[in-house]
Amino acid sequence: MCRLFGLHTGAQPQTCSFWLLNAPDSLSRQSHQQPDGAGIGTFAPNGLPHLVRSALAAYLDPDFARAAQALTGTSFVAHVRFATEGELSVANTHPFEQEGRMFAHNGVIRSLDVLDRELERRGVADLVLGTTDSERYFALLTSYLRESPTDVARALRLCLTWLAENVSIYCLNCVLATPQEVWAVRYPDTNPLWYLSGQSGTGSHPAPEGLSEVQLTSRYWAVAGLDPTINTVTVVASERMTEESQWEMITPGWALHAGPGDSFELVDLGLAPPVHQISHDELGHAARAQGTE
Repeated sequence: MCRLFGLHTGAQPQTCSFWLLNAPDSLSRQSHQQPDGAGIGTFAPNGLPHLVRSALAAYLDPDFARAAQALTGTSFVAHVRFATEGELSVANTHPFEQEGRMFAHNGVIRSLDVLDRELERRGVADLVLGTTDSERYFALLTSYLRESPTDVARALRLCLTWLAENVSIYCLNCVLATPQEVWAVRYPDTNPLWYLSGQSGTGSHPAPEGLSEVQLTSRYWAVAGLDPTINTVTVVASERMTEESQWEMITPGWALHAGPGDSFELVDLGLAPPVHQISHDELGHAARAQGTE
């Protein structure tokens, strides 16, 4: 399956290099089995989204490594892709950005003609720039966020309910980020989504010795003299990236909410089972991406 990653660092901007490059099961390591593109997204000091995306595998892409070391922020979304819908291209690489938010998805949605008609009806079809089911999912969520921009839980509930009732789905696991907050949803129970959280941090992870100094260019920003130690507040990932026993699984149908600042909560979205659940046998080529072959 594709691999999701979300990080919220509280009020203190950090890098995410440990998790993306140096953790025992880093996202770069995971990309050996998910080679169809990789992306990292965070927010500039002025709150604008900044994404670094490539159709290359993360472990082959020097820009992925440079961005992982150089980008600083309090909210991150990253993703390595095994393509199930849409060709290999930057436009189809997660995370996606819409109206100041970033989003990545792990799963499969079908009946895309039905979803496309709903996007047209809700006036958000123009937000879809690529050909993936995931970007369509994000556009539908954005339409509900337009109605209730300060009530993200409500928007997630309405979006997932519509998808669960009207199209065929295998998994809708996702990470959504704003400059101050990270949300993550696991639904239904087909794919795992883990989290590691502590309001005072879950431990420090120094950069390995010999790591070359980041060469800054106009594409990236970094704080001069930034301490390479990462003191994480909340990490969300498709796989447990370290051997720490504190990792916990998000309950199916629930959302994790980290931020603003050090706040943290788990929210029951009150979702019913999907009406049209895609089985493993129906996935075809997508079965490998979902870890079922």
